[in-house]
Order: sequence, then structure tokens, then C-alpha cells
Amino acid sequence: MYKDKEKRKAWRDKVMQKAKLAYAALMLFYPFTLEDLPGEKWKWVKGYKKHYQISNFGRLKSFAYKSTHILRPHVGRGGYLRFTLNKKGKPKHFFVHVLVAKMFIPNPKNLPEVNHKFGVKFDNYFENLEWTTTSENQKHAVKMGLRAYAKPYNVKLTDEQVRYIRENYIPRDSKYGALAMSRQFNVSDACIRNVIHGITYKNVE
Repeated sequence: MYKDKEKRKAWRDKVMQKAKLAYAALMLFYPFTLEDLPGEKWKWVKGYKKHYQISNFGRLKSFAYKSTHILRPHVGRGGYLRFTLNKKGKPKHFFVHVLVAKMFIPNPKNLPEVNHKFGVKFDNYFENLEWTTTSENQKHAVKMGLRAYAKPYNVKLTDEQVRYIRENYIPRDSKYGALAMSRQFNVSDACIRNVIHGITYKNVE
């Protein structure tokens, strides 16, 4: 289903359009107050201690500048919320649900992906999230109507392919971006991102 490139693009555009409309509505009520929400807990973001704190509600508190404030999230690829964190002048993008899961949800089996249990991408409260496998995540997305079809997930990459991906990856590039290389190696774009971020194939240097 929807294997034609134009239909895939139309599906992605439709998802992003809905996400932007939902984001506009969310920003009308987003809690930018520094006061804690009921039951809210905070932890320093790994690698950004004294700069940023993430809460179990998915809010991010910035201490990076002169005044402490709640950072505004943005809509990233696939309609998920993300934050841009800065350290020593180097910006880096993080998906909110991944940050929350890493800080508040145990992952004893070292599963590679984070799933929104109820299919609501903007709900990054920790109880709405769970660690999962790539295949389970994609099947859930199809079931919830968030993805048109499940991409191949059981294809294994060789060590040589993993090195090639890490050495040549360029964000959002038409040839070396995650989506482009997922087509090249017949895997999901999530698989490519996991390779880039060292979540999978940790033994390959």
C-alpha cells in the first residue's frame, strides 16, 4: 500500500499538515509557566547538565542563558515535537518523546525506539510512552493510522554498510539523508537514524 513515491510523499505532506495545525492549537494552551505542573518531575538532560532539564511531562527548562525559561518545542520530521539544544554554540535536535523516555522510562532490554501508546504524537507525558522494537513500533503506527504501511524492518545491515551510513550521512539530504539511505539499503528511516545515533550496531567502529 502506498509504495509509489508520489503517494508516499502525499501521505507525508498530509501528516505534516495535520501536525502543524495541531501544533498551532497546542501553542495556545502550552504551559510556559515555570511553576511545576501537578506531579511534574525534572531531570538534567544527559550531556547538558546545568543547561537543560526535561520533565516527565515533556517540558524543557533552559538555564543556558541569563534567564531561566521553558523552551518552545517545534514540529519535526513525521509530526513529532522536538527541541533544539545548544552547548558551546553547537545546536543539536532532540525529539521530545525520546528525551523523556531516556530520562524517565527504564529500558532493561535496550530496545531501540520509543512508541506513543495512544498514537498522540504531541502527548509526551511519560505514561504515554514505551520502549519498543522497530517492527512493533511500525505495526502500531499502521494500526493507529499514523503510517500508511510498514517498511521493511528485518533486513540486517553489514558492518561495511553501517560504516558507510555513519560516514556519509547528511541530515535531510536528497541522497545521503535518512530517508534516502533507507531506500538505498531497504530498511526503515528509523533504522538509519538508530545507526547514526549509535543506538544499534554499537560494536561497529
